[in-house]
Amino acid sequence: MKSVLRIAALTATAVGILGLGVVAFAQTAATAKPIQIAQFTADGKLQKPADLDSWVFLGTSLGMGYNPGSFNAAHPGQFQVVLMEPNAYRHFVQNRSYAPGSMFLLSFYDSDKQQRSINQNGFTQADLTNYEIHVIDPPKGDKADKGHAFYVFNPKDTQGEALPAGNACVRCHVEHGAFDGTFAQFYPTLRPMIPKEALERAAQDHNIR
Repeated sequence: MKSVLRIAALTATAVGILGLGVVAFAQTAATAKPIQIAQFTADGKLQKPADLDSWVFLGTSLGMGYNPGSFNAAHPGQFQVVLMEPNAYRHFVQNRSYAPGSMFLLSFYDSDKQQRSINQNGFTQADLTNYEIHVIDPPKGDKADKGHAFYVFNPKDTQGEALPAGNACVRCHVEHGAFDGTFAQFYPTLRPMIPKEALERAAQDHNIR
């Protein structure tokens, strides 16, 4: 009988230790380490990352507008191409969450319908006009912006100016983005990894005026 009790006690102890280990592991996994990629100047500008050409493609749109009736098929507006910093993307794939310091690149290209080469119809991307980088939880982020900041660049800029706190970009992302202040509902690369409930809510969000 004593042996049975001793075995039961040892089993309970082992289960308790295992349980503590699982809790500790879960807590560790839930605490994302910052991605130390974004580099800032002393005056708060974001330095242009050197590896933008290797960032992960998330999605693109042509002439996307926020209000009904604004699209003109003859002049569709700009291509908007979204990329994600590779380390941030890998973290998201593994954890289904954005690590502090995650960065997204949104580039704007005019649409071009010149009949160059074999192109006879449709639109191609013209030259880059400007771009912006969205940083989640930047070191100097304003609390009112819930850890989101946007830095704007002209094509040849090496540093990006931050948009003012409380700007329309942040408000729009926080209020209408499907996942953690990002428009993941528009990105086929991320969309399959976003909770179904979040996508369903975003699908009902049609008017932001």
